Amino acid sequence: MKEIIETSELQDVFWLMNELRPELKANDFIEKVKFQQKTMNYKLFAFYEEGELVGLCGIMPFFVLYHSKCLYICDFVVDSKKRSKGYGKKYLEQIQNYAKEQGFNEIELSSNFTRVKAHEFYEKKMDMDKTGFVFKKVLN
Repeated sequence: MKEIIETSELQDVFWLMNELRPELKANDFIEKVKFQQKTMNYKLFAFYEEGELVGLCGIMPFFVLYHSKCLYICDFVVDSKKRSKGYGKKYLEQIQNYAKEQGFNEIELSSNFTRVKAHEFYEKKMDMDKTGFVFKKVLN
């Protein structure tokens, strides 16, 4: 688990984030990550197997009234060619351990309705509970 900080590192991992966020352009990705790192304590971790990038996880503290100390998983992706091989479970367990070490007692994430396999993974492999819906409105 390696924290990605430098612009060159962000450029190197963008291809994998693009699997999760295909609408995101490389320059926007770098700009948003840098902004979130400065203002929201966002951290992006890369996971490697034998020197090859296999997963990414973006996290940040989530301080709201309805949680105690929660770590929010903003982005989580495993290379589409490497899924269903145990990497996702391994990497999220590392994130859970990191969260505990940092004093968090909950983790939370949201996932698009269309990601049915991801939902099954979170519920069955990671023992996470589906607790609600996220509502969104685009303001013009």
